[in-house]
Amino acid sequence: MNQLFNKRYTLEKIFFTFVFILLFLTLGNLLHAQTSDFDPDFYYQNSVSIQKTGMYILGGWAFLNILSGYYGNQNYSGETKYFFQMNAAWNLVNLGIAGAGLYGASTAAIDISTSEMFSAMNKFDRILLINAALDVLYIGAGSFMLHRGLDKNSSRLIGYGRSVILQGGFLLIFDLGLYLIHSPNTKALFQITENLDFSLSGFTYRF
Repeated sequence: MNQLFNKRYTLEKIFFTFVFILLFLTLGNLLHAQTSDFDPDFYYQNSVSIQKTGMYILGGWAFLNILSGYYGNQNYSGETKYFFQMNAAWNLVNLGIAGAGLYGASTAAIDISTSEMFSAMNKFDRILLINAALDVLYIGAGSFMLHRGLDKNSSRLIGYGRSVILQGGFLLIFDLGLYLIHSPNTKALFQITENLDFSLSGFTYRF
């Protein structure tokens, strides 16, 4: 049994190492954003790029969990089997979300007004914060399942609970990390729109 636990927690460490590396690489988008001139298109395109990168990260996590979940479900028993089983099931949903998000980012309208750019970017920030709040609920639900499983000596509840805690923890890191990377672009675009004086003849920029 201890050997099974060790294998499981080793895989958890691999999962988190994977996402930390990818999120670290994504920070390049944030640093690059600081070098722009006062160009709304730059921040919007950077936003789309960040969203695509985020969906690739989510999709990679989902794919890795589905593969390892299938393997674990076939080769382990007891709570470890249920842990991998839930990982695979949970990430079928994540894979669908990543695919839809990537499609949406890839087909995002380019020729839109600055206000529309800001609206789309601000909406994405809000979605990330709402998701982060839901992630906390997932972790709480997983903890409840785990404790119930321990009380009832239920391998299924223990395995499922630990999986939900892991998946909720990943999503919390993912959503907050993506928000911290993306939101400076939204704020920069907001500052631009705040300093634009529109008139009948055009606009001027106030420094």
